[in-house]
Amino acid sequence: MLTILPKREMDFIQFLNDNYPCEDEIRLTILQGYDAVTDDETGGKGFAVFLPQENIIMLPTDIPKDILPDIIDENDIELVKDFTIHNLAHEYAHALQFNGVRHCAEAELEDDANAFADEAVEKFNAWYAVKK
Repeated sequence: MLTILPKREMDFIQFLNDNYPCEDEIRLTILQGYDAVTDDETGGKGFAVFLPQENIIMLPTDIPKDILPDIIDENDIELVKDFTIHNLAHEYAHALQFNGVRHCAEAELEDDANAFADEAVEKFNAWYAVKK
């Protein structure tokens, strides 16, 4: 079987589309084996990024090695499990902001994206637990 992401992550994409739809097409580029995206012009680096000019989310799938020791312990197993989908949800929130689906002040864009990601992942996990 050909697949691009594990089933859980694919189910999360469908969950986002079903529960937080956007009429505009937002493309997702999966960067398997990468742990961050770097902007050549600014040197900015992040786990994932939304590129508004192309309406594309670029999503690395590996946890950055520099934070790995900090989050791999029994207390943070949920963070490890949800790392990719939380980053996807955060960037999807930026896409929704850019496409006029979510509204907030410019100064609140990151806080809004973080809150959206927390909410979406929590709701997905509750739904997924019942679905399984």
